[in-house]
Amino acid sequence: MEFVNSFFQIGLPVIAGLLFVFLYVRPAIRLLNRTVHRRFRVSRVLRATAAVIGFFGFGLTRKELYRAACMRAESELLHPRPTKPDKYEYRHRSEYRAALRGFRADQRAWHARTRAQLGELMKGASGALITVPTCFDIARAEADIVRYFRVRKAGNSLIDPAPEVFQSTIRVEEGFVAPLHLLSGLLSRFDEDWVKSIDGYGQVMLGADNGLEDLRAFQANLFTCWASWGPSAPFGTCDRWVGQKLAQFGYGDENNSITLATPSGEAREIPMRKVRGGYTTLAVRSVVIGVLKNATTIDPEDLCAAQQPQNSHGDEDHASLGQGELVLEVTKQIQQAGGPVGARPRRYYSAYIWAILVVGGPNGSPQPLEQWRNMLTFFEHGNVADEVTYSMLKCQLVTKIRASVETILAAKPNVTLSFACAIDECGCGKPVEFAPPHGESVKEMLFNEEWLESLKARGFAGRVRQALPTVLEREDYAACKLPEVLTSYLSQVAKA
Repeated sequence: MEFVNSFFQIGLPVIAGLLFVFLYVRPAIRLLNRTVHRRFRVSRVLRATAAVIGFFGFGLTRKELYRAACMRAESELLHPRPTKPDKYEYRHRSEYRAALRGFRADQRAWHARTRAQLGELMKGASGALITVPTCFDIARAEADIVRYFRVRKAGNSLIDPAPEVFQSTIRVEEGFVAPLHLLSGLLSRFDEDWVKSIDGYGQVMLGADNGLEDLRAFQANLFTCWASWGPSAPFGTCDRWVGQKLAQFGYGDENNSITLATPSGEAREIPMRKVRGGYTTLAVRSVVIGVLKNATTIDPEDLCAAQQPQNSHGDEDHASLGQGELVLEVTKQIQQAGGPVGARPRRYYSAYIWAILVVGGPNGSPQPLEQWRNMLTFFEHGNVADEVTYSMLKCQLVTKIRASVETILAAKPNVTLSFACAIDECGCGKPVEFAPPHGESVKEMLFNEEWLESLKARGFAGRVRQALPTVLEREDYAACKLPEVLTSYLSQVAKA
């Protein structure tokens, strides 16, 4: 009886108190348990609990504890802990032991940095940021960051009113900002499924033949290659570009990029350098400070028509905003990135450099098929952040187009080819927002007087046109319509 009385007098209040404390800190524990500690299957609850207990120094309210958990998770997402070496990757035990010692030293240093950074972030001290070396560090962690947003969104609505927005601010020391809209590629849409890519090739081959089977095979090859990884469309100035515009922020390649949202929604905040009255590159090396968000936080109705995401059923598809599932919203003016004194600046950002010609009949009009079935998508892949390299690649593209065009015209006397658009030419009649200097666009380089005279001498005059015959056709094949064209193509491939 004395034991029972003691239990009710002491044990029960203690248990109730512990239960209350657990429920009080449960949101923060659950967040860590399901994100940064989820890989520790046995000890993750204990690790998460210990971490939250350490957060009491930042405040005692549930919101403060939860905010600390968010900051802790975000810090590790962008600065992951060192990876323990696998002993089976080493030929000698001594090598493994040395690697293990290095790992333990790195792990101690990582824990010290993480604790110090969390303290600065929670104090809200001026300039307290999570700094990452390059934009690629964000792109590489995209899957884990999206999962982190989903964990936050799954609960805790009372203390987490914006679950798909980072609590911290990020400084990216180096990345390339480009006024381009990345189109969804075939491989990225189907998780790099080459079967779907091959099916896509077959889909392009289907349709009217009219004795053009070999040309159709060539066209299908070009389009499938061009669409596999996803090209980018230039920002235009027509009505379809009125509204918020989302730029590209990447490192190394356009497919290692995320969406960049500027405060004004305009591309004029991108520090592009004007030369000879135009823009000689497509990307600028920059330092960006901003807040990471899930793409679902962007209201499609605020976007310009050219970037409004739609899936094959015409419904909103937030994940196809262009550059994956994340958006970096700029909070301070974008600055051009510098470098060590005397060092050669790094100016490498690769992308498709492309131009589209349309296959038509004797009158120049394309067959009444989906646009992608009539497109000849010529392209080069290379550095668009360096002026000299970009210019040389455009010359190479022009040479390739001319050789193919002359071969087609000689073999197909009833075929007419019309220029539609390019990476630096919208094709709808309105200029691109960041136009190249006069005479340096792909179209101007392609249709110079020397080549036109050569075509005339060979009897091809009038069979290669600088634009489609009608305004409606020019608009249908304009660069701002490419998102819809590619969506139509992907829809057909998905049904294959």
